[in-house]
Amino acid sequence: MKNLLFSILVLATLQSCDDGDIIVTTFDFEDADLQLCGDGNEYVFYKINNEVSESLSLQLTTTDSLFLEDGTETYTLDGTGNVVNYRRFSSNVTGDYFCSPIPPTAPTVNIDYVASSGTVTLNTTVLRDDNDGLEDETGDTDRDGIPDSYDFDDDGDNVPTAAELDTEDEDGDGDPLTNPLDTDNDGIPNYLDPDDDGDGTPTIYEDRDMNLDPQDDSNGTGENETTPDYLNDQVDEETIIETFRVHSYSLNSDVSIRLSNIVLVNGKESIIRETLSLGEIEDVFTDDDVTTTPTFVAPDEN
Repeated sequence: MKNLLFSILVLATLQSCDDGDIIVTTFDFEDADLQLCGDGNEYVFYKINNEVSESLSLQLTTTDSLFLEDGTETYTLDGTGNVVNYRRFSSNVTGDYFCSPIPPTAPTVNIDYVASSGTVTLNTTVLRDDNDGLEDETGDTDRDGIPDSYDFDDDGDNVPTAAELDTEDEDGDGDPLTNPLDTDNDGIPNYLDPDDDGDGTPTIYEDRDMNLDPQDDSNGTGENETTPDYLNDQVDEETIIETFRVHSYSLNSDVSIRLSNIVLVNGKESIIRETLSLGEIEDVFTDDDVTTTPTFVAPDEN
C-alpha cells in the first residue's frame, strides 16, 4: 500500500508535453541504503531498489575536503559535474555499475532522468576522540587550540593524558577517573596539573634529554632513584622546552544528504520534487591516527 500511494504521488508530478504517455515508476528508495564511491574530487552517492531495478544517484565534483569538519555544505546541480540521475534498468543493478571506472554494459538503462537544476545539501557530523578513556571533557586546559575532548595531552606538559590517570585500575572498575594520579596531593589530578610533583618546576621543563617526553628522564637521586624527575619533588632541574610533542587522535564522521527543488528531466517529461532526503551514511570517513602538533603555549600561560 505504501508503494502504491507513493507511486500515485510521483506520477502526479510527471509532466508530459508529447502524447500523454506516463512512464510508471515507484521512485521508492526509503528502505535502500545510501552508498558511496570515489574520493579526491569526484564522489558518487547512490541508492538501489532492486525490487523494480531502479536507482537514484548523485555525482558530486568538488575540490572541498569532505567529511573532515562539522558543518553544512551546499552545491548547485549543473547537469555536468554535479548531477542527479533516476534510472530504470533492464535487470537488477549492483554497486559495480556506479563504482567501476568503466560502467558495465549490462544491465542496460531503459529510463534515465537527469536533474537539470536543484540544490544538494551535505550535513556532516564529526567525532574526534583522543582515546584516553575520559568522557564529557570540556574546555581547553592548556589553551593550545585543541579541546580537551580530543587533546592527547590536556595540560600541555608533554605527558599524555592517558598516562596520568588511574593507569593501574586499582579498584577494578575500569574508570580511569576514579583514582587519577595526583602526585603532589594538591587536589589537581596530574592530567590537569602542569607541575605534577609540586616542586616549582613545570613538568614539561623536567625533560633533560629534550626529547619531548619527561617520562624517560630520571637523574637517579633522592629517595626514588628511578622515579622520573617530573614525579620526584627532590629534583627540580629545569630545561626550557618550547615545543609540544606530536598529538594524535581518531576521527569519525557521518553525513546526511538532502536534495531541494529537484527537476529530473527525460526528454519532454520531468519529475519535480521540492525536497528529497537522499539518506545518510554512518562512518563515511574514519581515521584512527590523525596527527597534529599544536602551537606551543608556555606553562605559565596555560
